[in-house]
Amino acid sequence: MARKVWTNRRKWLGNLLPALFFLPLNVWGIYWMMQNETILGKGLWLVALGTVCGWIGLNLFGLVGNAYMRRALKRELVAKHVDFNDPHFFVGFASPKFINILDAHEDIGFLFLREEMVEFVGESNNVKVPKVQIQRVIFRPNVHTWVGIGRWICIEGLHKKTRFRLSIEPRERNFLLMNLIGSGAIKKRILDWLKG
Repeated sequence: MARKVWTNRRKWLGNLLPALFFLPLNVWGIYWMMQNETILGKGLWLVALGTVCGWIGLNLFGLVGNAYMRRALKRELVAKHVDFNDPHFFVGFASPKFINILDAHEDIGFLFLREEMVEFVGESNNVKVPKVQIQRVIFRPNVHTWVGIGRWICIEGLHKKTRFRLSIEPRERNFLLMNLIGSGAIKKRILDWLKG
């Protein structure tokens, strides 16, 4: 059995490293405001600068180890004879009921556009959705949306009179902002596949 790549340690690092950019300046700014009993001035500038640095840190380090995880998981799936000949994307995945303070992604893996189905093959989950059951592909917000550097691509439909949603977020690139920019092209590829 291969070592797990999507670990709590990696999830923590994806939060703690960006916090190193955010917290020091914000704490210093708030301390300065309290010491000087004023909101306006140097303290506010420090908080603003800390927020900008935190955003940059989240973009740069929010997907820490992403390239390694992609390679390691692909190697493991190839060893299990998963077919990589169809169009595929490295993504984060979440089921509709998943809630976690560490990360928006319940699992990481590959989304495949097979001839008659879309398939997510991850470390913990394997989800297959027949093409005929898919009704729409839309963007929905996730935790990364609130800071302007991410969003879900949701594949939604109906299976035996029950609505379903497959939420994925691209992890093709190593930076959140680059994945946000690329999410439009991935959504278009899925829609083109759906029409084909």
